[in-house]
Amino acid sequence: MGTQRLKQKQYQTLSPQQIQFLGVLQLPVLSLEKRIEEELEENPALDEEESLEENTVVFKSPSSNQNVDDFQIADASNSIQDHLTKQLIDLNLPDSVLFLVEYLINSIDDNGFLNRDLYSISSDLLTNTNNVVSEKELQLALKILQDLDPPGIGAKDLQDCLLLQLKKSYPNEKIAFKIISEYYTPFSNKNFEHLMKSLTLSKKDLKGVYVLIESLTPFPAAGFSINTAPSNYIYSDFIISITNNALQLKLNKGNVKVLKISKYYSDLLLKTNDNDTKEFLAQKIDKARWFKESMEKRESTLRKVMKAIMELQKDYLISGFETDLKPMKLADIADVVKMDISTISRVSNSKFIETHFGTFKVKELFSDAFRKDNGEVISTTVIKTQLKEIVLSEDKLRPFTDEKLSELLGKDEYHIARRTVAKYREQLGIETAKLRRTL
Repeated sequence: MGTQRLKQKQYQTLSPQQIQFLGVLQLPVLSLEKRIEEELEENPALDEEESLEENTVVFKSPSSNQNVDDFQIADASNSIQDHLTKQLIDLNLPDSVLFLVEYLINSIDDNGFLNRDLYSISSDLLTNTNNVVSEKELQLALKILQDLDPPGIGAKDLQDCLLLQLKKSYPNEKIAFKIISEYYTPFSNKNFEHLMKSLTLSKKDLKGVYVLIESLTPFPAAGFSINTAPSNYIYSDFIISITNNALQLKLNKGNVKVLKISKYYSDLLLKTNDNDTKEFLAQKIDKARWFKESMEKRESTLRKVMKAIMELQKDYLISGFETDLKPMKLADIADVVKMDISTISRVSNSKFIETHFGTFKVKELFSDAFRKDNGEVISTTVIKTQLKEIVLSEDKLRPFTDEKLSELLGKDEYHIARRTVAKYREQLGIETAKLRRTL
């Protein structure tokens, strides 16, 4: 017979105002603009004032150690579809064939692949255009597409893409074609011994094949835009500058409007005698006031949290050197500002910070602590940087295993287990030793 137990639990019930505040707190500045526009459209009791704040726009920098000027956004006006369609003009194709080729062009993905089978496309044509098209007709259209520039366009996957490029640009490289068509898995896994034995190749010949294949384009649509949508920018939420060796914080408000309660609706509430109208107006004005207060609380919270972060990470934000990055957890900041950890998380997860050495997400300032043998406490980010440097300097003929990397890190007093090395390596996007091998 089951035993009944009485448990007492405490639950925190959030008010609608608190839920609204948490919702706007986690939004980055660009999403906040849209949220305000929606609220202004929905609630006539909420009004706006013109803001004199300047807008700040920056390009995204993938790393805090990279300068934003090093990154350019490609011109999106020349899409891959435009590039391919222009080439059809000189082919004088029958209208029926031209229609199918253009349909396939508009079906390729961002990489330039056509990863749907022709049967499915045939079904789509029947459903969407009421055209009965055979797979043979589509195969002809696909052949025309794949003969266009850039080589590899219209491939079903990476393997097919490489084969198309070899066939078009290097028709005499029979060994390379055979390796990709019949030995693609051992090739991808860099199983050199298996390839040399199976194909009776010398190490020099196999190296030549790798050099050739690695010179091909893995994604034929690279450098083009898949559509003509505008380029994406990063709007930094926080801008940190240095004046007389002191950090200065500015909140980027973008196009965020200064809000106020509509005077017209407030006056109307005082004048009307109709109870239904009074109730309606009161609800709208209360909602407008809650939203306005949420926005004000959002700004004060962002400032308070970011100033606490700046105080803890002052050395790093001034120098830009990762060795100056201190271990910092969400709980550390929560303790300083006397806020819940979830609030700190909402501030840091989706927002960007602009510094003199790059633009990056606030959450990148958080890391675990590691205690060296001499008692010094450092950020795990420092260990990851050292790991990256070791891998960059290794002999690619005999790359270090995770076990060896663990041993080498230990010489710098970073005594971490092999499985931890593997975790850090994966976080850094570094492949296993086997896949880092070269001939």
